[in-house]
Amino acid sequence: MKKPKIIPRGKQILIQPDGESGRESEYGIITPESVAQETKAIGTVIAVGPEVKDVKKGSRVIYGAFAGEQISFKDSTKEVDYVLLFDEDVLAFIED
Repeated sequence: MKKPKIIPRGKQILIQPDGESGRESEYGIITPESVAQETKAIGTVIAVGPEVKDVKKGSRVIYGAFAGEQISFKDSTKEVDYVLLFDEDVLAFIED
């Protein structure tokens, strides 16, 4: 099966979020991301639309946890989560 390629349009960017889709407590209770109280998220830019000027593919960014659209694709081995959002939703860059 060929891996799907997502190409953002306009000022959209595609981000692969860091971490798991939920969190597990010390007692084994998993809290879905939708219930988490965090308001910021961190991820890596996978692709950028043609109108995006200051965000580059491969950049590590901080963005609003509730910004954009959540997308899940089933790869040949696992399900991969992405976030598709506008470049204005990027709050900061992370430099190593």
